Amino acid sequence: MATPTVSTFVDAVILRPIVVAINSLVLASLVSYVIAERLDWRPITVCMTCDILAVGVDHLKDQEIAIGACGAAIVKRFTYLFYLARIFLALNASLLVIALCQCPPKMTIVTAVFTAPAFLWATPLEPRRISVALKKFMPAKHDKEGECASPISGDPFIIKRVPGMKAIFNGTIRGCGIFFVVCSALQLPRKSDQTAPPWSIIETIIWSTVNRTCHSIMTDVRDFDEDEKAGVPTIPVLLGSPLKTRIVLTVVQAATMMAFLGNPYILGSSCFAIALVWILGKDSPKVYFLLSVHSQSMFIVMYAVVKGFL
Repeated sequence: MATPTVSTFVDAVILRPIVVAINSLVLASLVSYVIAERLDWRPITVCMTCDILAVGVDHLKDQEIAIGACGAAIVKRFTYLFYLARIFLALNASLLVIALCQCPPKMTIVTAVFTAPAFLWATPLEPRRISVALKKFMPAKHDKEGECASPISGDPFIIKRVPGMKAIFNGTIRGCGIFFVVCSALQLPRKSDQTAPPWSIIETIIWSTVNRTCHSIMTDVRDFDEDEKAGVPTIPVLLGSPLKTRIVLTVVQAATMMAFLGNPYILGSSCFAIALVWILGKDSPKVYFLLSVHSQSMFIVMYAVVKGFL
């Protein structure tokens, strides 16, 4: 294991969450414009801060484990950085709370539903404890029935160990989740599915979900060898090879292009994503995969620039 450095810590806990969250900011802005033809800061802030918190907290836990294994001297050297990282996350949590307080209660519920899996992604969930907690809210007669039932396994349940779950959650949260968060904040009657040509609500949701799912699978292609050895059931591992995964991703992106031929920005984004599928691999620097992160947002920005000049 490589010795942790200040630069790798800052990149993992602060910079990378911000870079990932920029895509959510741009997509939430597009959804807000498509639905209401205006930019609403509340859902945009919620989507961006949730992304920063989910990614940042997960990476902070990884850094705590890696640095803690290096001895007390290294831990002491990173104490100030841990303090700054927690302040950074606390500020984002404060922004999230402020934005939610300015929104209808329904939006808080929607946000919790879509972000809970992200925050619990690597958390060991113990079914036995959950069962005990649920029994407190159940009538006594059910307790007797439960005594005769088969005992619940005490093995911790970890979401990321479920085959293919990473890609599914990534696509659902950053595709469908952003739409429902924005929609619940705006609370506007649906006038038309084509309020901001060439975009429509349905195609924006489908494109976003497919794009984010494919990006997640792309990062698993990069980590194929490590995941296969560790027994992590990512989609590339389940398919058996990076080549088969690339073929599947190409077919999915091509199908998206064919479905939305009338939108040049989706066509451009899908073409760009297909090119990255075959260019990037396990030997590519991680920084190059940021192009895949923003294979969607850069074309949304392009649309905003064109719209501004027309």
